[in-house]
Amino acid sequence: MKRYTLEEANQLLPVLSKEFDSLHNLQREFDLWYESFQQVEPQLNAEEKAAWEKRIQFMELEAEMFISNILSHGVWFEDAFSSTLHFPAILNGEKGVFKWHPEEPVITVYESVEENLDSLHLVN
Repeated sequence: MKRYTLEEANQLLPVLSKEFDSLHNLQREFDLWYESFQQVEPQLNAEEKAAWEKRIQFMELEAEMFISNILSHGVWFEDAFSSTLHFPAILNGEKGVFKWHPEEPVITVYESVEENLDSLHLVN
C-alpha cells in the first residue's frame, strides 16, 4: 500500500478535485433529469420508458467511473455518505491517515494509527 507524505497527498488534490467536480456535476444533471423523468413517466410507452432507464444506467456507470478513478490512487472514503477522503500517510515517520474534504484547498487533518493519539490539525 502506498503511503503519502503530506506534500505528495496535496499534489494529488487537483486530480481528485477534478474527479469530484465531474461527479458532482453528474449528480446535479441526474437530479434534474430524474425530476423530468418523473413528470413524463405516466405518458411514456414501454419503448420510451426503456430509453429513459438506459440513460439512468449510463449515468450510474459514469458515477462508478469517477469513483473508481478516485479510489485508484489508494485513497478511500471516510464512509458511504461522506466526500471526505482518507490517504494512507506517513508523517514524521509515523503511519496514519490524512483526511481531506473536496471543499478544502489543502489537507489539514492527520490521524495517527496509534489509538492513544488524537487528530493533529496541520493548519490553524
